[in-house]
Amino acid sequence: MRISLAAILLITLVLMGCTAQTPSPGASMEKKLAKNYYEFDKAAYEKALGEERYIFLDFYANWCPICRAEEPDIKAAFNELSTGNVIGFRVNYNDDQTDESEKALAKKLGVAYQHTKIVVAPDEKVASRTLKQQSKQEVLDQIKESAAAVS
Repeated sequence: MRISLAAILLITLVLMGCTAQTPSPGASMEKKLAKNYYEFDKAAYEKALGEERYIFLDFYANWCPICRAEEPDIKAAFNELSTGNVIGFRVNYNDDQTDESEKALAKKLGVAYQHTKIVVAPDEKVASRTLKQQSKQEVLDQIKESAAAVS
């Protein structure tokens, strides 16, 4: 019995499609960018609020040169951060990837510009806010100073 290569390929693709796993409804679709630093996901953000963690929010636009320039420093800061009580999210802002939950969060926090960085304290109040382009050390300092000011 001779089976053509095309038939084998077709059977393989059908079988792969049948066994591919898709996320369950309500499953988090967050993408990890660095240690404890993720693309924004509303469910993960709300979970972090419930866990009384400090939350670093980077309002990022993919067209923004400042946002793109500081992204490696933010990732490096989170990879170096030693506390597990902090989580960070890159929140799309005013670009083609911004969803309704990100727009709502920006409005709630009074964000008017991309490259805004905010630390939300466990009591859900803004502990710090900056528009300044930050180095890795400045990101670490913002997080640490925010935690110290609220403690």
